[in-house]
Amino acid sequence: MENHDEILAEFILEAREIIDRLDGDFVRLEENPGDQALVGNIFRGLHTLKGSSGFFSLKRLEKLSHAGESLLGKIRAGQAELDFGKSTRLLEMNDILRSIIEGVEANHVEPSGDDQELIAILLGSSLTPTTQAEEAIFHRVELETPQVPSEIQMDYAEPSESVTTNAPGQELVVPVKVNPEVLDKLMNIASEMVLARNRLLPFSQQSSDKLFTSAVRSIDLLTLELQERMMKMRMQPIFHIWDKFPRLVRDVSVDCGKKVRLLQEGSETELDRILLDSIRDPLIHLIRNSIDHSIETPEVRLEKGKSEIAYLVLRAAHQNGTVIVEVIDDGAGVDYERVRQRAISRGLISLEKAHSLNHKELIDLIFLPGFSTRDTITNLSGRGVGMDVVKNNIENIGGSIEITSVPNEGTHVRLKIPLTLAILPTLFVRCAEEIFLIPQNRILELVRFAPNQPNNGIEDFYGTPTFRLRDKLIPLLFLNEQLNLVASPLKLKQKLFIAVLNFNGTLFGLVVEEVLNIQDIVIKPLGELLRDMSHFAGATIMGNGDVALILDIDGIARQSGLVERLQANPIRQEELYVPPVEEMISVLLFEIPGLNKIALPLDSIDHIIKLDPSQIQQNGNREVVYFNEQLMDLVRLDRYVSGGDKGALPAARAPVLTCRYRDRLYGLVVKQVTDIIEVPAKLHELSSPQKGLNGCIIYNDQVINVLDLEEVLVMHNIQEESGEYPTVIDVYLPN
Repeated sequence: MENHDEILAEFILEAREIIDRLDGDFVRLEENPGDQALVGNIFRGLHTLKGSSGFFSLKRLEKLSHAGESLLGKIRAGQAELDFGKSTRLLEMNDILRSIIEGVEANHVEPSGDDQELIAILLGSSLTPTTQAEEAIFHRVELETPQVPSEIQMDYAEPSESVTTNAPGQELVVPVKVNPEVLDKLMNIASEMVLARNRLLPFSQQSSDKLFTSAVRSIDLLTLELQERMMKMRMQPIFHIWDKFPRLVRDVSVDCGKKVRLLQEGSETELDRILLDSIRDPLIHLIRNSIDHSIETPEVRLEKGKSEIAYLVLRAAHQNGTVIVEVIDDGAGVDYERVRQRAISRGLISLEKAHSLNHKELIDLIFLPGFSTRDTITNLSGRGVGMDVVKNNIENIGGSIEITSVPNEGTHVRLKIPLTLAILPTLFVRCAEEIFLIPQNRILELVRFAPNQPNNGIEDFYGTPTFRLRDKLIPLLFLNEQLNLVASPLKLKQKLFIAVLNFNGTLFGLVVEEVLNIQDIVIKPLGELLRDMSHFAGATIMGNGDVALILDIDGIARQSGLVERLQANPIRQEELYVPPVEEMISVLLFEIPGLNKIALPLDSIDHIIKLDPSQIQQNGNREVVYFNEQLMDLVRLDRYVSGGDKGALPAARAPVLTCRYRDRLYGLVVKQVTDIIEVPAKLHELSSPQKGLNGCIIYNDQVINVLDLEEVLVMHNIQEESGEYPTVIDVYLPN
């Protein structure tokens, strides 16, 4: 009994594959009725299905597939021509075959049903019952056909054009079917090995035992190879779901009274099996929308000077570690004016706001829940299940959707899908001494800012903290507040980071204490007790064995109430105050003995030269160099600036910055010139007077002191006259 059930399960699996393949083959044959190779493939598929069903005494399945086989035999022999009516009946037959297989799978017996009318049509006897002669033929074929299991019967089948032969002496490779659950279990084991490997690596790096280090290295390489091969086993070509779309396009276009030809590019592109299942329904919805909303009827297309047959293109390709899936048509495109009027009538936007929206903003309205431009409900449109469902399904697997449309030229939908959900590139961040992970594909930008500094970019907008990012206000959410972590408020920190994220078209910033690194991680599902926590999407185990939680960006945005607050008080970016452009100046960065970062406005310097110690001459109390046919005073800055190391001697060929002050030429001796940068012209005052410094600037969160050139030269001249170095009090004049 167990052996019979196993054979039946194999038959059901093979029958499903044949029926799914026939869906696309019938549509392709309708477009190319003279393709004899395709006719032969369909005939052999139905013949295999008929013979295998006889072994299990599935008489309904056997008779129906025999009738289809008979019609294909006549077409192959040139005794009949395939037309729209015959093609429709063959597809109807295929649907019934599929329902019979589903019934057999559920109950191990065929569901009841009367197929005589369809069988009669397929056998060419119009609506009359099958004649005795045809019944006799059927029974004769039935007796002549070997009733054996399909896997055995394939040995007697005619060779198909798609079957490849092996070279002489080459071992025959027989494909093996594996239960998907087994693959998932093996993938989980491989992931566990990756995590165990990660825990071993730190020990090997710290160990001086060469044998242990070598063993860990071998484990590292083998685990990496195992993981890569397991990932390849999970990957499947996208044609596994695309094969059903030719039938879908045919049925929808017939219902809409339109002529559509489907083109597929990149059907061999591979994607994780789980993701394939996840994008099937969104793609079906996009195809239906394209045919129903964008593509015109043949009459309208001819009036526009187009071909009456519209083209619908499905395209897939790998790009930068992701899969790009595109749905493109050459129809009428999005009716932007109708979208605008629909949004106004439904109260989604005001009349004034509606007329200021551009095409991209109008397309964003299409993703609102329940939005439709149709007034009546049909099988295809106006059902209240719209593009918002498509967008949510795509974003739930870490993808994104983008729509562009040109009136009377067509619509282009672009889906960006991760290769797999098992391995995810993430950003490691720290908050309240805990490490959390943000999926990298959700991050638009990273911004660093100092909350305690004046003009830090933080503004209050009706109780919502916002950050001014260039010309836009981005609402902020503080991660420690969202997770109720017991820690000092992030606003009191010296330095914070903002991860700019996207939630259903709304940009917001998630504030964290520290950004650590980006790393591919193995996703582990949350336990039953934690699955209701909307802030987290999963977890991973780090190299040290600790568990780190993966943040659910959409869940955090929903729980925060951010969208509701913005709907109550929308941020109108075009009405925001744009601050004046801050004045910038170019400065030269240099070092002196004892101090590493000092700046001087570039326009204060004439030349930068290299000083040879042999050029230095003594003129009274002054050190001078003959430069440009005049004497130039040397000023050793370490003697006049707080923090300078006065005992240090300048290196050979030390840099000298030449400048003029009160018609005298001076050379500022420095240790090293490092860079020229642009910085804000406004200086920050020092907390207490510092000799030789005029203030400081903040550049990339670093404090850079600014040289007070006039004070330094005044002190230098006093020293020349007195022979003593003055203190800062001698020359410092308070404002």
